[in-house]
Amino acid sequence: MRSFQEDQARANLDQALARLFAGEGISAGPGVKNAVLRVEMPDRGFVHSAAVGKANAGSDAPMTPDHQFHLASVAKTMTAALLLQLWEEGALGPCGLDTTLAGLALFDEEIAARLNMIDGVSYGKKITVRHLLTHTSGIKDAVVDDATGTAHDYGEPAPGSYGARLRKAIPAHLACLADPACDISPLVTSKEWAMWDPACPEDKEAGVINWFLASGTAAASLSPPGEAFHYSDTGYVILGLLSEKLSGKSLHRQWREHIFDPLGMDKSYLAYARDPEPDPWTYEVSDFYLGDVPYVTSRINVSFDRGGGGVVSTAADVVRFLRALIDGQLFKNSETLATMLQWRASPGINSPRAGVGLGIFAEESGQGRVALGHSGAYGAKMYFEPESGIYFSGTVNQRTGVPYYWWKEMFEAVHQACS
Repeated sequence: MRSFQEDQARANLDQALARLFAGEGISAGPGVKNAVLRVEMPDRGFVHSAAVGKANAGSDAPMTPDHQFHLASVAKTMTAALLLQLWEEGALGPCGLDTTLAGLALFDEEIAARLNMIDGVSYGKKITVRHLLTHTSGIKDAVVDDATGTAHDYGEPAPGSYGARLRKAIPAHLACLADPACDISPLVTSKEWAMWDPACPEDKEAGVINWFLASGTAAASLSPPGEAFHYSDTGYVILGLLSEKLSGKSLHRQWREHIFDPLGMDKSYLAYARDPEPDPWTYEVSDFYLGDVPYVTSRINVSFDRGGGGVVSTAADVVRFLRALIDGQLFKNSETLATMLQWRASPGINSPRAGVGLGIFAEESGQGRVALGHSGAYGAKMYFEPESGIYFSGTVNQRTGVPYYWWKEMFEAVHQACS
């Protein structure tokens, strides 16, 4: 970019956000309940934040740039950063990222073998850290897939997934919430998930990986490790477990010590954490929606994601993280960042994704450009466009009704202010 009209960029971004709120333009549809964005161009000293809508259901308080929101899968890049830091420390052993889970003894041999089964043949012991980081382990995503198929097959969460079970339970949850005499705590929608309970691997209620194994989802894997891409939250739950085993510290404590606190991300935390408890970093958390159901206000528990997407943050904190990552501040060696960002178009990668790196995607951002970053299921986005130097973060705080690529319009709004 040559000349840059800062005031025009601000106006363009505000107009694009207003169109998004109204459901116009690229995001034509019913509109959104709330949204927030932040754009930074460090080389030009440009920073712009904006928000629209009401932050929470049942309140007229406006959404602000300082409101916290659930990042969902944007947090996968943060999980990947922890694993890469452990790799630098030598915790993965001499084979590094190509060390198998079996070799790291995260699970006992029988469980490791069961992680990837195809027609009764086990490939689980061949799964490496790199496979999990790049979603090429061949395993399904128990949030939305089940033993009978994938979410793509069904056009919605597969019926045996725990995401589908959660959706089915929401009407009863809302009815209970409306009845002062009803207690929501025993309901499925209030269940607080552990990542894994090795004491009872066949009890699918005991933890996320327990569900993955006991529901039969693991026994109907999609491909041997390394052969194809299939997005898997379950793989990142496993990575969260691995980081805890290798570091001897809880996932939240690792994020606090290695990322959040050093970078001054004092409005970021792992939801439902116990070590440490997130209260000191919890401020104003905005609602995210499935249809018209506000999950935060309705107190629906989404603790099943952890390493796959359990972080709550703000747009400013997310950009702070992404800038530190791209600048190489999170790693000791420049080669680590280069390895993380080296993306490839594995079989199964579809547009607008151009390729996958280690916990980060290369995605088409328009006009032949590519941005690096991640999206989250609840509408959160985090991207950096190397060609222009634009950093972007934001959310539309809803699971459905907005095209995945709504963030491209925000990039275009900045580019239109350049000549």
